[in-house]
Amino acid sequence: MADEAWAKGQKKREELFGAEGGGRLDLIQKFDEGFAKILNNVCFGDVWSRPGLPIKTRSMITMASLIALGRFTQLKGHMKGALHIGITEDEIKEVIVHLSQYAGIPFAVEAIRVFNEVKEGK
Repeated sequence: MADEAWAKGQKKREELFGAEGGGRLDLIQKFDEGFAKILNNVCFGDVWSRPGLPIKTRSMITMASLIALGRFTQLKGHMKGALHIGITEDEIKEVIVHLSQYAGIPFAVEAIRVFNEVKEGK
């Protein structure tokens, strides 16, 4: 059962982030294997895999949350994932503009900086 939970989370991460999604937990696994399992199995295997919202909607919600919380390192990875699953640059721009009115202009400006880095392949 544990191996099935890991495989389900891995599959969702690969759907979102591409083949590189398989290795994205290396840093966390080195820190703590148990926490890596929680992140993979619960966050991606359970929550991201629920049937109630399409993956693109979940991705936009995640980007909006990360902008509002000022979590720009994680935002960069999720922007790459968003582009991978077919969210357009214009849609990401609209998420940033929309959030500027709720999270604040400084958060939006930081998100624009991250977006430009993603577009430039940094």
